[in-house]
Amino acid sequence: LTPPVSRPLGRPLGFPELGVGRRGSASSSLKETFGGKREDATAPALAVLGGSSFGSAKGRGSSSSSSSGSFVLALSAVAGAFIAGAPPLSAGLRSSRSPRQLGGRRPGGKKSALARLAFFWEMRLTVWKARMRKSGKNYADSFLGKDIPDLDLNVLPAMLPPRPPAGTAYSVTQKVWRKIVYWSRIYNYKKNEKFNTAIPTERALQKVAIIGGGAFGTAMAAHVGRCGNPVTMLIRNADVADFINARHVNPKYLPEFDLPEKVRATTDAAEALADCKVLISALPVQSSAEALRAVSHLLPRGVPVVALSKGMELGSRRLMCDLIPQALGRDESENPVVVVSGPSFAQEIMDRRPTSVVAASHSAEAAAQVQRLLTSRYFRVSITDDVIGVEVAGALKNVLAIAAGIVEGLGLGMNAMSALVTQGNAEIRWLATAMGAKPETLAGLSGMGDILLTCFGSLSRNRRVGVRLGKGEKIDDVLNSKGGVAEGVFTSRLVVELSDQHRVLLPVLTSVARILNREVEPRKALFEVLSLPPLAESA
Repeated sequence: LTPPVSRPLGRPLGFPELGVGRRGSASSSLKETFGGKREDATAPALAVLGGSSFGSAKGRGSSSSSSSGSFVLALSAVAGAFIAGAPPLSAGLRSSRSPRQLGGRRPGGKKSALARLAFFWEMRLTVWKARMRKSGKNYADSFLGKDIPDLDLNVLPAMLPPRPPAGTAYSVTQKVWRKIVYWSRIYNYKKNEKFNTAIPTERALQKVAIIGGGAFGTAMAAHVGRCGNPVTMLIRNADVADFINARHVNPKYLPEFDLPEKVRATTDAAEALADCKVLISALPVQSSAEALRAVSHLLPRGVPVVALSKGMELGSRRLMCDLIPQALGRDESENPVVVVSGPSFAQEIMDRRPTSVVAASHSAEAAAQVQRLLTSRYFRVSITDDVIGVEVAGALKNVLAIAAGIVEGLGLGMNAMSALVTQGNAEIRWLATAMGAKPETLAGLSGMGDILLTCFGSLSRNRRVGVRLGKGEKIDDVLNSKGGVAEGVFTSRLVVELSDQHRVLLPVLTSVARILNREVEPRKALFEVLSLPPLAESA
């Protein structure tokens, strides 16, 4: 390559064009630009690109693959030229055409995009060098091996080429640049409230009713309200409802977070369910049937019911997908049930932390409706039809979280914790598949994702119960203390029955049931599990 060439400031910055007025390839233009033979001038670039791109971009007859090769050629040639200290492309590839003609359709029109790209990167480099000079960092010249005088940033816009006429072949360069600008703006949205609004979708705003004013019900009300939907919370305490309406804060759960203006609370079921398009149940599993039975006559037909609770009903061993239709006294086709599960702490949802969950339903239309309702820039919702897998995994992971908490409370270390969680995860998979779940569901968000969060997350109520038991607190004191419902305590009572019914050995999960039934001390039960006879990994 030729030595670096100084460019006077007054020299006009024309818009280069590869091969204008010739029918030769882009490589011939580079040969004439840098001087010498083609193999001498383009060998470094050919070594990088594989040599095929140079001969593929030819005038009028270039194909789509040729244009993509030319795009890579131009970008690599510009980068290589600047690194090696060669003169800029705009200094050698001059054209007799005026700048206003450079965007029009003509032979070699594809190549004008390459020249525009070369000019764009040259101008970016020039601006950067000028700013470096202005800040006193003169090492930019020696680093790049070029000698460019100081540039007045005020005259830079006048040096840019004019916008081509509408309808001309603006080519792939501008489209790529628009995409870069678009995604840059998306990234910057997290600095303001726009980042927390729903992703634009073809949907109308829907009135949502939420039964339950606990931590997760409050968090879901806040999330749906931030998406622009009017939300009515149905709660039992009139004083709490008045406080929410007046201060937009739930004084009992997550009081450190404000609720959107779209969220209001009431104790009147008729007011809450009037004209609602989606009903969300955020009640504990053991009290869901009674509450839904009381409002069944007010719920319009066709409204999907979303279940946020994870567990099984004592006695009947019903999952939420079976409990809700029976409590409403209707077939599931009249009010489809959608179960939302996955690794999600209420506090992090309120704090607008990125969260991913899964919505499971036998009705694809209802699942898609809930997905559109809940999806936002920080809340991702996947859908599945494996309701059994999602519910069983969500219920049993609470029992496993108690076992993980006991290990931590006993101070047995992370080695024992990891071994126990791995064994418990396998037991959940064995039982869930025996009940009809799909194995791939248990490896997803509602399975492995929720297990990891609940067993290792410090905000897990079930894990906190296990930690207190492991530290020696009495079971009655732990179970009677406030701080939210730990569903794993109730589900553990059903584990032994499910193990016998489906003929599946569950040593970790059944040990939690024995501890809570006061049959064995936590330390003894955990050491029995960790001392099981070794088996082959595939057994």
